[in-house]
Amino acid sequence: MRIFPILGWMLFPGCWAVTGPGAVCGPASGSVSVQCRYDSGYEDYQKFWCCDGGSWFYFNSYIVETDGSEAEVTRGRVSIRDDHTQRAFTVTMENLTPADAGTYHCGVVRTGPDLSATVELTVSPATSSPTPRERSSSVTVQPASTSPSVSTSPWTTAEEGKSNFSTNQDPAASEPQLSNVHFLLLFIWKVPILLCIIWVNIRYKKNSREMPDRHGPS
Repeated sequence: MRIFPILGWMLFPGCWAVTGPGAVCGPASGSVSVQCRYDSGYEDYQKFWCCDGGSWFYFNSYIVETDGSEAEVTRGRVSIRDDHTQRAFTVTMENLTPADAGTYHCGVVRTGPDLSATVELTVSPATSSPTPRERSSSVTVQPASTSPSVSTSPWTTAEEGKSNFSTNQDPAASEPQLSNVHFLLLFIWKVPILLCIIWVNIRYKKNSREMPDRHGPS
């Protein structure tokens, strides 16, 4: 079966001088870029992008073509730019529609049959985002609750916890605290007074014992 490529090369020399991606896909309403490469020696030739016309000659169905330079050429929704250094040209199709899907050719214009590569373009459906009206209609409205709302703020929760603690506190639990306060007051006020009384009593007794000694017979 390799005889057919060989015969093709002999009958149409340079027919594989242009290569493309083979197949590309772009979204509807979007864009797609196709890069085709060519062999050395064709830098200054015109490059083209066309629909499949079922003929070796595409000059009557070019969608867009260069003038042999690297200047970008735009025609409608299609543009083409050649890069002589990379020996590649890029075709960009914008605002794709389902009708754009099909078979295309990217190639080099020359005397006789053009050099080209076939590219199959597929246009995928566009992913449409819901409109504001659709988004609003998709929102489920919950019925209003008759029960009082409960705040979930951490500060409110902490304050409620303090309030519950103070209101639920057992009255009997406060009695030890009152006893501790009473004991503290007793220690601070009554104990020093008691010590003073004892000290005064001791001094009084001591002075009463010394007085006879002082007034005794001389």
